[in-house]
Amino acid sequence: MKGNRIERIAEFESGYSRVEELVAGIGAEELKYVPPIGDAWSINDFLVHFLDADISLAFRVRAAIAEPGKAVPVWEEEDWHDALHYGDEDGLACLALAKGLRAFSAASLRSVADADWSTYFISHPSRGRIDLGALVEMYEQHIVFHLPLINRNRQAWRNRGG
Repeated sequence: MKGNRIERIAEFESGYSRVEELVAGIGAEELKYVPPIGDAWSINDFLVHFLDADISLAFRVRAAIAEPGKAVPVWEEEDWHDALHYGDEDGLACLALAKGLRAFSAASLRSVADADWSTYFISHPSRGRIDLGALVEMYEQHIVFHLPLINRNRQAWRNRGG
């Protein structure tokens, strides 16, 4: 069991490699470009968002291990996007920090790799009990969810006609 979990943690830790491949070589204008689609974000905004998500993840993983059952807050991504002026941030630097935080979370997960992960959980206000396995899955899927949006923005940039 531990061997399989160690492999799973390694996959989780490398999740941002797909994002790095997608944004490799992107210039500042393309990074900041917001396609003319309702409620669209720029690629830069997504990269800043990843950092905020992994800040939340690191806290949640460590809380689940240190204080099983700890209540965690919900964070409203649109509010963070707007109030923290994501467009003014350096998205590539935020991606590097998110990748570092992901490695930090993976190290925490490895420290309990041979334990019963169902005993390590957080209490989410709207989702209820979330154990470590579910947290890993949720945050892996978070990256997967954004990949097509980044691709969409890259395509819109190429097709913008200007």
